[in-house]
Amino acid sequence: MSKIVVYGTTTCPHCKRTKEFLERNKADFDVVWIDKLDEEAREEAIERIHRLTGMRAVPVVVKGDKWVVGFDEVELRELLKDKT
Repeated sequence: MSKIVVYGTTTCPHCKRTKEFLERNKADFDVVWIDKLDEEAREEAIERIHRLTGMRAVPVVVKGDKWVVGFDEVELRELLKDKT
């Protein structure tokens, strides 16, 4: 099963809600706090998000080849159910 990666910023309330949701649901995930990265790593993360989603928005939750932009509890539940 793919590990979940969350891209977010420390000042984003939707990012915090997403992290709390995943914790409550005992998901195995890592968080990449974009605003804590050095400039080069930050640009790489933003470009990765843009290539994947076509947007430059956070939070982005990635599991395998699936992703969710924003805090969408229904979509996040579906993502957690996915066994890939």
